[in-house]
Amino acid sequence: NMKNIFYILFLLCTISCTNFNSYEEVNISLLESKPIVTVLGNETIDFGVITEGETVDLEFKIKNTGYGSLIITHATASCGCTKLDFPKDIIEDGGTEIIKITFDSKGKLGKQTKKITLVTNANPSIKILTITGEVISSKN
Repeated sequence: NMKNIFYILFLLCTISCTNFNSYEEVNISLLESKPIVTVLGNETIDFGVITEGETVDLEFKIKNTGYGSLIITHATASCGCTKLDFPKDIIEDGGTEIIKITFDSKGKLGKQTKKITLVTNANPSIKILTITGEVISSKN
């Protein structure tokens, strides 16, 4: 009777131990995942000359040119005058998405350079986008 209990315990242990292989496979597939952030077009957009107080809407188109799921975990602009809207969903390999930027020139004069920093699960994990332009006074 005791022998049967040990046999059952042994079977349970071997059955439950086989599940660990699937964890290893998951980890290997995560390691093999190499998404790449590629900007379609220029990584710097020049919005030209605008009058102080105007807003400019710009778009960067990005593509996952690697393989595996690309995730933008965080996106920030170097200035509160620059608002951005970035995709929160996974970008599968070959997928493209738009990053929308709105620059508000209120209180800004002269040459402008604003950086947008994307933090992703790609390697390198940081991609910098830049917008430039000039703001002139409305009082001519």
